[in-house]
Amino acid sequence: VVQHMRKTERHIRKRNRFPIIFPIVTIIGIGIVVVLSSFYEKSWIYDWNGIRQQIKDSVKVAEYGGISSGVVGIAAKRPKQFDRRVWIMKNATESELLKLTEYPNGTIKSIAYEGLIRKPEFKNKTDLILKAISDTEYPIEFQSGCVGTNMNISEYLVDFVLYIDDKSPPSPIGFENTFGLSESERNKILAEYRKIPSLWK
Repeated sequence: VVQHMRKTERHIRKRNRFPIIFPIVTIIGIGIVVVLSSFYEKSWIYDWNGIRQQIKDSVKVAEYGGISSGVVGIAAKRPKQFDRRVWIMKNATESELLKLTEYPNGTIKSIAYEGLIRKPEFKNKTDLILKAISDTEYPIEFQSGCVGTNMNISEYLVDFVLYIDDKSPPSPIGFENTFGLSESERNKILAEYRKIPSLWK
């Protein structure tokens, strides 16, 4: 009987420990998940297959620099981010740029879209621009001189690459590049573009 009572006491003690330990373990587990998710970035699982190492290296440097117009600010010299953007657009292939339109970062998406728009041999520009207009998950910071502005990718493309909206800033002197877009294509782009709430106008 005494032995049976001891076994029962041990069993009760073990059972009593469980309600105390379980909430502690749960809290620690939730804490770990919260910490990891706050640092997690989608770019960690991006598939780089088909993108050359030198393009990847440039992308990793450029992704946190926003989009620079190249206009000189207080520093009195052109931002390096401008040259990075131009280098990626010039050196990445059409297939690399297409893949980079899926990269989970607004700056890199913008560079990829712009690079494809500027490639004379890339034919499907209207559909590409319409895709960019609906690509609103990642806004960008556009830097011109000392002024930085948050905007959608499509606002950068329409207002500072294509210059086709009547509310766009004035185009550079002598700018006449239509990028092969017909008037009806430009109107189709603008109709979709105006459906998206602006972040900067």
